[in-house]
Amino acid sequence: MDAPVLGIPFLIVVVWVATGVGLLIAVRRSGSPIVLRLAATFLALWAVLVTTALAWVVIEAGWGGAGRLVRSPFTLFQPQYASVWALGAAGASLVLALAFLINQLVGRGWLSILQPTVVAWPEHLPPPGTSIALLGFPDPRVDAFSFTLVEFGGPRLIRRREVILLSSGLRTALTPEELESVIAHELGHVRDLDGRYLTFFRTFARLMRWDPVLGRVATALTRCEEYRADDEAVELTHNPRALARALFKASTNGGGELGARAVGFLGLGGERGRAEAWRRIRRLVARAESAAPAEDADGG
Repeated sequence: MDAPVLGIPFLIVVVWVATGVGLLIAVRRSGSPIVLRLAATFLALWAVLVTTALAWVVIEAGWGGAGRLVRSPFTLFQPQYASVWALGAAGASLVLALAFLINQLVGRGWLSILQPTVVAWPEHLPPPGTSIALLGFPDPRVDAFSFTLVEFGGPRLIRRREVILLSSGLRTALTPEELESVIAHELGHVRDLDGRYLTFFRTFARLMRWDPVLGRVATALTRCEEYRADDEAVELTHNPRALARALFKASTNGGGELGARAVGFLGLGGERGRAEAWRRIRRLVARAESAAPAEDADGG
């Protein structure tokens, strides 16, 4: 391996990797906005590094030089490649901006196409505040999802609007307590800022398909955030079985045919989303069963 250049010792590389692993673990265990922002910053820097490496391979060495970069990664830090770093930073920034733009356009497109109407907020859940809108839209699928829109104007110039969308199929198929649990689940996503960070990061990972690390991290974080939103829903409703039933109906399109399936509420689409839904159902049922003895003891 080449000797470190530009004063970057091997220890810094170790610290860099350790910081990334530590932040990802912290994101999985904490809903703190500070942790999420630090993780987002680290991933943005990682994107610059990966994009710069790709630019170096394409411009300087050709695809045959990829192995050379793997064997001697410090080559990338030599002074003559400063222009490649500038190109990598510009490319990563472009992808970041594009991911943000796509998220905003998709969210606004949903509102424009679906023409949702206001849905009454469940009285047993905490008041949502003025920044959260609960809306319903016509769709036979049993589905729900949430996202964040950035809007300009008004006293604060820039403000965020959190949107929770419920399909008509979901509102028809679910009982009131099941519907309440789904709304509580989506409220958990809103409180954990998933619409601001996780949705954006998933889009970013899809755009940077040349980096498989981002794709794997996005999938792992999605699974983690769905579990955490489930836990927050249970904390609010004290009814894990209701959420488990709602997940079953979403994964089977109301408990019947398996053709049209939820995407937003399940976190992942297709068979992978349905398999993940069954894991979440088993987890919720286990939580309900573990809580049952304590409730019986209190009642006795």
